[in-house]
Formats: sequence, C-alpha cells, structure tokens
Amino acid sequence: MHKVLAVGGMVAACLGTAQAQTLDLHGIGVSRDVPCKGLDVIVTGNGNRFRLTGDCGQVEVNGSEQQVSFGKAAGLVVTGVKNRIEGDRVTGLEVSGSEHQVETEVRGGDQQPAQIAIYGDSNVLKLALDGPTQIEVNGLNQQLTWRGDEPQIETTGVEHHIQQD
Repeated sequence: MHKVLAVGGMVAACLGTAQAQTLDLHGIGVSRDVPCKGLDVIVTGNGNRFRLTGDCGQVEVNGSEQQVSFGKAAGLVVTGVKNRIEGDRVTGLEVSGSEHQVETEVRGGDQQPAQIAIYGDSNVLKLALDGPTQIEVNGLNQQLTWRGDEPQIETTGVEHHIQQD
C-alpha cells in the first residue's frame, strides 16, 4: 500500500512541475527587457514598455498605453485602451477594447487556419498573413490592413476600413 502512495506522490509531483509558468509583468511606467523562455506572458498596468526576447507562449496585454514588442508568440490577446504592440509572428490574435495599434505577422498552419478576432472601437491592425487565416471584425471603426495570403473575412458592426496593402 505504501508503494501505491509513493508512486501517486511522485506522479503528483511530476505533474505539478509540468504545469506551465507565467511571467507576470505589471506596473506603471516600467521599462525593461524580459526573456520569454517559451513561457506565457501577462502584461498589466499603465504606460509600461516591455521588450520580450526569445520565443514566447501566449502573450496577453491588458491596461492602457502599454508598449510591448516580441519575436515569436503562440498567440496574442490585447485588451484595454491605447496599447501599441509589435511582434514578429503569432499563430492567433484577439483584440478588444479601443484605440490599440497592433502590427505583426499571423501564420496559419497546414491543419488549422489562424484565427483573428477584432472587437471594440477604433483599433488599427497592420498584419502580414502567411497561410490560411480567418478574420472576424466586430464593433465600430476598426482599421485592418493586411498583406500576404488572402484571408476569409466576416464583419459585423459599422464603419470598418479593411484593405489589402
């Protein structure tokens, strides 16, 4: 019976260490370079400047007036107001809130198209599309400029400006 408990404890310990860690970056007016090391990243606060280096997991930017740059990320989620995001490449993108500026390449896979969802008001996105991509544009006055592979685009809302670069 003790062997079963010992094995169960070892499995639980291994599972606990296998869980993904998250880099939590927050503050007001903080400026720094941070290595991702494949981890998920959550940025919160106001007026921060973070340069993420290396490959990142999911990058989530919340708050206002954040400036975040990164290389490759598994995905990008942007909420809040007036955040500016520049990335080399993501495989999925969700933007909500208002007046964000997002510039990145979005790469779809052979088996699954990349998913992009835009909500809110007056967001400006400049995207390079590589591979199959599905884009959903919602809200008011979204500005989407894209280049690369032709995406599937669905729209709801009013006054959107969608154009190929």
